[in-house]
Amino acid sequence: MHLQVEEVSQLCIQKPDCRTENFLCDLAHLSNKNNFVMTRFLLAFCLSAFASMLAAQNCNPDLTYADSTAGVYPKPYEPTLTPNGGITECAVIGQPFEFTFTIVINDTLTYSGLSFPLDSVLVTSVSGLPQGVNYTCDPPNCHFLGNTIGCAKLSGVPTSGNTPGAYDLLIGGSAYVNGSVFPLPISFPDANLAPGTYTIHLNASSSDPCAATATKDISKQVSIKTVPNPAQGESQIKINSQISGQFQFQVVDLLGNRIQQRQLNLVFGENTVNLDASELSNGFYLLMLSNERGQVTQKLVVQH
Repeated sequence: MHLQVEEVSQLCIQKPDCRTENFLCDLAHLSNKNNFVMTRFLLAFCLSAFASMLAAQNCNPDLTYADSTAGVYPKPYEPTLTPNGGITECAVIGQPFEFTFTIVINDTLTYSGLSFPLDSVLVTSVSGLPQGVNYTCDPPNCHFLGNTIGCAKLSGVPTSGNTPGAYDLLIGGSAYVNGSVFPLPISFPDANLAPGTYTIHLNASSSDPCAATATKDISKQVSIKTVPNPAQGESQIKINSQISGQFQFQVVDLLGNRIQQRQLNLVFGENTVNLDASELSNGFYLLMLSNERGQVTQKLVVQH
């Protein structure tokens, strides 16, 4: 007799008091019960897998960095090169803290002026974290393949065992380049890769001022324009300021080396500063104007 389970089940429904088909009826009931258990198991498994998938997606990369060179973003804080970089959120003892880095892996890694074909980067550590704060990645194994964008998240609740203050971090990892199985050790920050600092400012209370936000962009109050730009000789820097007082003016190269520095006393409105670009080598520079309220920068190209 070759009956499907559904046929036997229907037979048992039609003849619930049957004797001849009792064995088949029991078998059908058992099969239906097992199907029900299996369905519940599969449902639970799917829900668990879905929850695990959501948990693995613990952070979201900032897609505005998608076309950037390989590295960690925001870049480390460096007062002349990246004044708006670094960790911009303060942590407070006993309160949840969270900050997300975007990690961009394209096809080239530039280190100390040399370029290497980049296959992948593995983040292996984040040292210097306050107690209670850890890191996670997306992808979960912290192995970022070439031509992808991912993220790493710092999160947790700093414990009372921490001392309030500045905690300098170092992101350690390995770069796999040019098809080699032997990785190149890298770190962020790094003087040759990404100069500056990543610092978590830990406060004892949420009412304490946040040192991470002390440096402000004042480009809405102060603007800089160099004429001509590119420059090759005597140039004028036109400064329109809605803030009067003492400012520090600096010319720095893209490696962070300070080329010139002087104090300026700006008045409200138009100001003019003379700059002799003939003293500068061909290349790109940053003009930086700063005071206790913040700073503003402008790129300068020197071409003789």
